[in-house]
Amino acid sequence: MVLIYNQVIVPPDQANKAAQSWIDWMKNNPPDRSIEKNLCIGVRSTEDGNILVIGVSEVVKGKVKEALELGTKQDLFIAAKIPGCKYKVEVMLDITEAYKTIGMTAPEV
Repeated sequence: MVLIYNQVIVPPDQANKAAQSWIDWMKNNPPDRSIEKNLCIGVRSTEDGNILVIGVSEVVKGKVKEALELGTKQDLFIAAKIPGCKYKVEVMLDITEAYKTIGMTAPEV
């Protein structure tokens, strides 16, 4: 399985704006399960006191480009409204797919 790992870092004084921006995004861009399925969203603080929001989604086979574009558009939408906001979207492989790329089978976990 291919995963999209999305992280957004927001200064604490911008938390309300970031939360509202995400709500605004979701109103006009509901989840598209033909591209990806959200597995989890988590929030924590960073060592320097910022807020880190992490999202992990499972990408539908053959839809990596679309999922990467969608995640980037969402982050740009939020970052454009939030001073000091930073974001990063990455494509990751689950352990089974990672082992396949090196010609091996993943151990049972």
